[in-house]
Amino acid sequence: MKAVEALSAWTVRCMAAGQTTWAARCWLAFLRLVSHVYGGLVLLRAALFARGVTSVRRLPVPVLSVGNLIAGGTGKTPFVEMLARRLQTQGHQVAIVLRGYRGRSTTPMIISDGRRLLCEPPVAADEAYLLACHLPGVAVLTGADRYRVGQVALEQLKCGVIVLDDGFQHFRLYRDLDIVLLDAANPMGYGRLLPSGLLRERPDGLGRADLLVVTHADSVSDLDAIKRSLRRYAPSAPIALAVHRPLGLIGLCGEEHLSPSHLDGQRLVAFSGIANPRGFETSLVRLGAVILAHHVFPDHYVYSAADLEALSAATMKAHAACMVTTEKDMVKLTRLNLEKMVTPLYALAISLEMLEGEEALDRMLTCLLGASAS
Repeated sequence: MKAVEALSAWTVRCMAAGQTTWAARCWLAFLRLVSHVYGGLVLLRAALFARGVTSVRRLPVPVLSVGNLIAGGTGKTPFVEMLARRLQTQGHQVAIVLRGYRGRSTTPMIISDGRRLLCEPPVAADEAYLLACHLPGVAVLTGADRYRVGQVALEQLKCGVIVLDDGFQHFRLYRDLDIVLLDAANPMGYGRLLPSGLLRERPDGLGRADLLVVTHADSVSDLDAIKRSLRRYAPSAPIALAVHRPLGLIGLCGEEHLSPSHLDGQRLVAFSGIANPRGFETSLVRLGAVILAHHVFPDHYVYSAADLEALSAATMKAHAACMVTTEKDMVKLTRLNLEKMVTPLYALAISLEMLEGEEALDRMLTCLLGASAS
């Protein structure tokens, strides 16, 4: 598994850097051939659903999907959290349904029933557990069959609204609202389908979206150019802009909280195993941190005790004051024995803030939920 993760990480670096070496050119050329096969299968699958050969199942409550056009890295988890909290404050009984990446159960699993946490990593997937910790009062469930998971949420937890995490390509379950997130720094995933690029499907799939949200909107200067490119594929869908705001630093097991200003001038070593490590590093730099090193691991990396010891040793060698990682990564560290840790370790907590398009989102929610109530 580690070899596969390393190859995947190297492939993404090849995509980002372009065809700079002989090995990278040959590898990406081979992957382009595979992309043609993948693209054909994607089109065939979509056609089967469109023509009714494969059935689409519908739940009796509104289903709001938050998804991506590309594989990972758009800030989907903080957006799902923001959306669920928004619905909760409006008085709705919300359940979040995820596939549960690397969760160990293939059957529907209740991570939180809205009142208490019912399981923890590694049984619970890291994103699901993080959402459950952040959203008391909101149920969080995982499972590959999202329709069946939704049934469990209805029958056992009496939820009234389902937020479907990563549902844009999940045609098997009917969605009443499709929200698609795109990273401003790389909205089209290098312009190629998986595995030679990051696109899950061709960009014209954006025509199915009800709302487009450009995240990390503060990372580029020409947002109008991004909007124009999106209009080619989704001429009528509103386009919203969002940014990630640092909330502060959280210590191990959540026992310590520090303000973001604590990072100003702080010499640190960063590490992350997420789809967009550059965004994490940019957040630290904007807070004034002096990053002596950033150790990047593959997305969804499962850390071992040896990894943590090596990181701690590197931090001490660099004479850094602390180590900083993401909240998703910290979730996976809590299962390790951290008693021997001598270097302070923190997670950077973030939230999502909408700069534009908030009114459009609220109109859609009001229209959808008002119609469902009647």
